[in-house]
Amino acid sequence: MEHALNYLSYNGQGGGDGGSGRWAIMMGLLLLAVLALEYFLPKQPADQTPQGQTEQVQAPGDAAQAVPVSVLYQIEPRTLSTDSYDLTLTNAGGGRISSFHLKKPDRYFEHGDYIRSQKPEVDSKGGILPLEVTFPAFGIGPETQFKTVSDAGDSKQARFLYTDVNGNYEFEKIFAVTDDPYVVHVKFRLTNRSSQALADNMAISMYIKQIEGEEPGLFTPGSYVAAKCHSGGAMKYLDATDKDKEKTFDSKLNWFAVDESYFAIAMTADHGMSCEISNNKDGLLRSRLNTAVTIHPNETLTYSYDIFMGPKEARYLSFGEPQDKNLQLDSIIDYGFMEVLAKPMAWILDKFHEWTGNWGLAIIILTLIVRILLWPIAQKSQVSMSRMSKIAPLMQEIQEKYKDDPATMQQKQIELYQKYKISPFGCLPLLIQMPIFFALYRCIFVTGGLYRAPFFGWIQDLSARDPYFILPIISVLLLLGQQLLMPSTTKNKQQKIMMFAMPIIFGLMMLWLPSGLCLYMVISSLFSIVQSYYVRRMIAREEDIVPADGSSDAADVIDVENLSSKDKRAAKRREESQKT
Repeated sequence: MEHALNYLSYNGQGGGDGGSGRWAIMMGLLLLAVLALEYFLPKQPADQTPQGQTEQVQAPGDAAQAVPVSVLYQIEPRTLSTDSYDLTLTNAGGGRISSFHLKKPDRYFEHGDYIRSQKPEVDSKGGILPLEVTFPAFGIGPETQFKTVSDAGDSKQARFLYTDVNGNYEFEKIFAVTDDPYVVHVKFRLTNRSSQALADNMAISMYIKQIEGEEPGLFTPGSYVAAKCHSGGAMKYLDATDKDKEKTFDSKLNWFAVDESYFAIAMTADHGMSCEISNNKDGLLRSRLNTAVTIHPNETLTYSYDIFMGPKEARYLSFGEPQDKNLQLDSIIDYGFMEVLAKPMAWILDKFHEWTGNWGLAIIILTLIVRILLWPIAQKSQVSMSRMSKIAPLMQEIQEKYKDDPATMQQKQIELYQKYKISPFGCLPLLIQMPIFFALYRCIFVTGGLYRAPFFGWIQDLSARDPYFILPIISVLLLLGQQLLMPSTTKNKQQKIMMFAMPIIFGLMMLWLPSGLCLYMVISSLFSIVQSYYVRRMIAREEDIVPADGSSDAADVIDVENLSSKDKRAAKRREESQKT
């Protein structure tokens, strides 16, 4: 290079025509070389912006929209801390929730970070972290970075500020702790310093994905995840199984949320015009609140919200000022089709837990109350079954006599039941208990208070299966004992085998059911055995069964005179065997 400069300098200093010509030729070659390099060298992509400089933000949507340039700031997270939780917010992606830990009780703390499925690959990206905000009119897209402006030592408030490069627009996010144990207050402050009015959609989004290996099974609760919103007085949702679906609601919005079985992140839907819930083909669930914003020149707008982050316990889901009590956030607990039973049952369990301090004891008390309420029905059923076993020979005679006439046989059986005051609905108490069983299962599945709730001894999690299968085994043994105490109403060998096989089959199912549900079955079976013993003693005091009309046989029910010789001989043999 030095030789070339010397050469040019040398020739340029010459006064002859040859020196001028050579200089002109050299300058022309240099110009051609510069043009060639500009043409052939690759251009730098528009989105490759060095850290600390500026980047062109593209607004989300179906069509690309040019937005003002924004500034990339250093990543400076802030942590809000209370006695109940630690909440970390990041300025990556514009002030989002990057981690959330509950401090107490210990069983909540052991869950770890509740922002599990939403973590980005790099800290400088917001990704699918909760509280994504887009407002294209200000140039704010999903990955627009805000500047952290609050003090690092302030654990009660966090502030993040966006200002476009021209200083025309400001968007500030302010997060503050509240007196409610699981509620954070949020303010969005928008300022327009330009000379033009702006109108656009402000979208607030929250995401969640199903954690691999935690999918709910047939007998295992797993971790159920969903995107929800409350519209028109009812909770609407899409869960992980609703792939490639989207729903929009715009009637009386109260809140929108993402949640798992026992915990939720929910935000009040103040100012919202519509709520969208969706699940794409990859299983990414999103709940989004859309708000129409019109901001005039030199105007500042403030939007306030409350965010609930915590366990889905009804006592924590009513918060704020009295006028906010109608949020119906407790409907985020999805009891399914058993809500009419499960919801009051959850309330009763919660009250018993407040009195006893132990969810297992609460389940035991609930079980005893249910069985006491069902005592009259169960006793009448057991008495009927005991008496039915004693009139079995008469029932068999009716079946033999009218085997070719089903209608008459049914009528005669009903008359026999009436004579001996026997209810044909012996299994009614069991049928009544089945909805209670499923309602309790649903309570254990979705009530935050029962998450990892300990009982005694080896049962340290009532929402999980018994680790040593002790309760299911005890339950099977008690069910078998209950069958032995119950009077047999049939002599059919296959039916008798089924009567003893059913408890075993049911016990195999209970191996994977929550131990809280097994505890219910153990206490209920113990109660049934005590009641069966009482009924057996009561029946034993009856020397014989006397019909309701005082007669001692069923001659007017069974037409003995018209029996065939074969049927008469069979009836006589049964009568003699009964006497002996």
